[in-house]
Amino acid sequence: MKKWRKKMQRQAETIGKRWDYCADGYDAIVQNEFAEELAEKWSEILKNHAPCEKGKVLDIGTGPGFFAVLMGRMGWQVTGIDCSEKMVETAARNAGKAGVHAEFYQMDNHQLDFPEDTFDYIICRNVTWILYDPEKAFAEWKRVLKPGGRILYFDANWHMTGNAEYREDIKRDEEEYRKLYGDPENTYTGDENTDQEFQKVLYFNEILRPNWDEIHLPTLGYENMEIVPRVNEQVYSEKKQLLYRSIPMFLVCADKPAERMQA
Repeated sequence: MKKWRKKMQRQAETIGKRWDYCADGYDAIVQNEFAEELAEKWSEILKNHAPCEKGKVLDIGTGPGFFAVLMGRMGWQVTGIDCSEKMVETAARNAGKAGVHAEFYQMDNHQLDFPEDTFDYIICRNVTWILYDPEKAFAEWKRVLKPGGRILYFDANWHMTGNAEYREDIKRDEEEYRKLYGDPENTYTGDENTDQEFQKVLYFNEILRPNWDEIHLPTLGYENMEIVPRVNEQVYSEKKQLLYRSIPMFLVCADKPAERMQA
C-alpha cells in the first residue's frame, strides 16, 4: 500500500511540475476570456447545468481560477484545487482581483482532502485528460459529492499521440490558423524532459473520449448522464474554433444518486 501511495505521489508531482510551467501562459488566456463575452457564455452553461441555485462547488484543476471566479460571482461557496502550486497562487490572485471569496488548495485530483458528501457541484475544464488513474479520480469525486450532487466537466482528446490521421488533421488546422493569425499561443515554458515525463503518466493518450466516459461512469455509480460530443461553437472564439476544429470539446454531466428512502 505504501509503495502504491508513493507511486501516486510521484505521478501527481510530475503533473504538477509540468503545469507550473504553464501557469503564466494559461493565465494570459484566462484574462482574455474574462475580457470577452466568453465569460458570459461559460457562466450560462455552468448555471444551466447546476443541480441547485447556490451551494458548495468544487472546481477541480482550477488553473488560473476562471471557473472559480465565475461561480463566485453567481453566489456559490467556492473551493478550487490544483496539483500545481503556481496555478493555485495564480487562481487566488485572480479571485482577489475579481472581488470573489474562494478557497484554493494544492491537491492531487485523485486524493481529495475533504469529507464525504461535502459538495453540491463539481466542475472542471481540460482536466480529466491529465488523469493518471481516472477510475480512482471519478470514484473520489463521487465520494465528496452530496447525494444528488452533480459533476460537470469539459474536455477533449488532447495529445492523442497514437492516431496518425488525428495528428494530420490538427496539423492542417494549425497551418490554416497560422496563415490567418500567426503562430498559436504556446503556454508551456518548461524543458523537454519535464514534458516527456508528464506524457508518460497520462492514461488517456490512446483512448477515445467521451466513449470511455459513457461506458465507465455508470459502472462507478453515476446516473442521469448527459454527453454533448461537441461544444466548440458555444465556448470558443472564432479563432479558437479554427485552431481546435479537429479537437472537439465535449461536455459530460452526471449525478451522484440521491439517498434512498428508508422502508
